[in-house]
Amino acid sequence: MIFMYLWVMAFCMAMNEFVVIVSAITWYYSDKEIADADGIPGDSDVSVGMGWALRYHAGTLAFGSLIQAIVWAIRIIFEYLAKKMEGASGANSCTKCLVGCIRCCLDCFDRFIRYINRNAYIYCALTGSSYCTSALNSFVLILKNAAKFGFVEGIAGCFMFIAKFFIAIMTTLVSYFLLGAMVKVSDPYGPLFVIFLLSYMVATIFIEIFDTGANTILQCYLLDTEVGLCDDEHIPKSLKKFFSDDEIKAAMEKSKVDEGKEELLEKNGNTME
Repeated sequence: MIFMYLWVMAFCMAMNEFVVIVSAITWYYSDKEIADADGIPGDSDVSVGMGWALRYHAGTLAFGSLIQAIVWAIRIIFEYLAKKMEGASGANSCTKCLVGCIRCCLDCFDRFIRYINRNAYIYCALTGSSYCTSALNSFVLILKNAAKFGFVEGIAGCFMFIAKFFIAIMTTLVSYFLLGAMVKVSDPYGPLFVIFLLSYMVATIFIEIFDTGANTILQCYLLDTEVGLCDDEHIPKSLKKFFSDDEIKAAMEKSKVDEGKEELLEKNGNTME
């Protein structure tokens, strides 16, 4: 029963993520030269994402969410066993260290599965491939363009952190003035701290949409360059300008050289051993 709850929750999260992905894809391939009523170039369709998810890719989302639910179940079982072990061993430092290491490994594995699932859903929405094929091809695409993915992820990560922090700070400031105007609070720092945490959590949920959309658009662009489309009018001009900038190219080439040096040092180290 608990596992079914985890699976349903993971499936709902996968559906939500897939709708965002398809919305970004439909915007990427839409005609951005036609003026819209909202003033934003291009169109993104949420209803298309819902239709594709339920009609064409429900099995892919169910399989990906099943893997995610299994990982969550393993983590829950481990936490139960860890409490039993810590209770039986008392304040044993070795036990605490071992539990902490395993917990860290499981958390890293959970994040890895989420990353694989997201990129598999993106590739699946683009090509219509199955889950396993999409996961493998998207992973190969990321490896072939590691510099571009790393560079864009780094920039997006900085902007996302600034946006989340700015939203939390502004919400806390507004709450501070509202508390002072509405009620008399002798020590407002406790409630303000709670407001800051809650606003940061809510901002994180909404900013994740931006992260998913950025990854989707980047993967669309890389697939276009891999296929070598002659008609590239749908590609956003700002994206073309970004990757054609000389400074951006130099930074990505530098990251490639640094990765090559690290791999060479590792090979030399293994050879000497």
